[in-house]
Amino acid sequence: MSLVLNQESAEPLGMSIFAQTILKIAMEEGDFISEKTMKELEEMVQPALLPGKCSAASPGRVEITQEQLESVKTVCDVVKGLVDAGSFISDKLGKYLGPIGTVAGVVKDIIDFFKEEEEDPVMKELGELKKQLTALSQKMTAQFDDLKSFIVEQNFYDRYTTVMSTLYMYMLDTMNERSKKSVTLFAEVYNESKPQKLVYEMLSKLEQESTNPLKWAMKGDNLQSKATFKKWKGILESVLTEALFLEVYASGLLPDVDSYGVNKILEKIARYQELVKEWDAYYLTTPNYWPAGVEKLVNDVQENNSKFYAVCLPNAHIWRYYKQFDSQAIVSDREGFVIIVYRSAGKPVRDRDWLKNYMSTEMKLTREVEGWQWNHWSIVRTHLQQNKVDKKGKFFGTFYLVVAQKKDFIAVRYSDIDGWEYGPGFFTFDSQLLAHDGLTRSFFPMFYLLGD
Repeated sequence: MSLVLNQESAEPLGMSIFAQTILKIAMEEGDFISEKTMKELEEMVQPALLPGKCSAASPGRVEITQEQLESVKTVCDVVKGLVDAGSFISDKLGKYLGPIGTVAGVVKDIIDFFKEEEEDPVMKELGELKKQLTALSQKMTAQFDDLKSFIVEQNFYDRYTTVMSTLYMYMLDTMNERSKKSVTLFAEVYNESKPQKLVYEMLSKLEQESTNPLKWAMKGDNLQSKATFKKWKGILESVLTEALFLEVYASGLLPDVDSYGVNKILEKIARYQELVKEWDAYYLTTPNYWPAGVEKLVNDVQENNSKFYAVCLPNAHIWRYYKQFDSQAIVSDREGFVIIVYRSAGKPVRDRDWLKNYMSTEMKLTREVEGWQWNHWSIVRTHLQQNKVDKKGKFFGTFYLVVAQKKDFIAVRYSDIDGWEYGPGFFTFDSQLLAHDGLTRSFFPMFYLLGD
């Protein structure tokens, strides 16, 4: 589909009304949004379900409809999912913008027309929703702190956290108190600093490298890892989606707020997704981390960590390890390979000669018997159950790695230790496991590595 404009209507042909609305805003803002991103936005928010102005309840109506009750339950379930994820996620929230607006409309109807009853199921659901939104707010606090460390302009950060947190709290008050006063206070805070304005400010910062927290975070990561990129992509998406949530709620609660702000924020979220694609392509095709980042990392390891092992093997192996403490080793399992780096940072727990002698005698040949188990690889897996490996590692008192497979597929490198040819501990390719099913037996080569 190409963005061909009809000369008479000046609107793109073959596009939905929603897409035309977003594209018109993008044109006014000078934002590039690809057709692919536009389609993704439509799939995410489902325009047919976007919130509209609900007709007010009549004074004669005495109960909330079942449909409205189901909307409140739906939003509550969605927010529970966001709490589990720890942040606002546009893909999870997008399809439920309509029900969010309905929740606000229900709150408004309750305030205007209904006498509350403690056993009313709607009141219970609103109470549960408020509880889940409070929990989500607490999860978001940590992301605000991360954002603070990378936003260059402190005034923008302060304004952002103050506005969003304050408006969010007043929104919760409308659900909890369900009074005209709570709605008035929410409206005052909303009108002073609208989420749409804040989103616009944030996008302007993201368009500039000097004020983009994701790019600052990537600069601070020598390897410019996918994990760092994913973390900051998620944080920024979360704060934009929170603004969308607040705007949708305001449009359902306040009579003078329509869908204008919702559409404006959705356009900026689409622009953000476009920027993410640009950043992702940049970091995939412009490996600034190589060789400078890797060289710095290697130099740091060699200069500051004089005793270490590095092991590489295919992850198809049967392998297990035990760490005495988390920073004792780095274990990375991705792209079909496992890389393990063990660092000896303190006084040796075990004498290296003792390790060598123990491995050469007690672990030269081990046995595992499992009657009637004809698949001997299953016997190997039984032998290497994690709880068994943990017990062995605790016995040794240090880092313990065991691999069952041909030694040709395992690479080991280590730092030189004066007077010792095995690195900061001991390792061997020469051990075997005897797997016995009660009638037949098989031998499997075993690789062991122990830190000192």
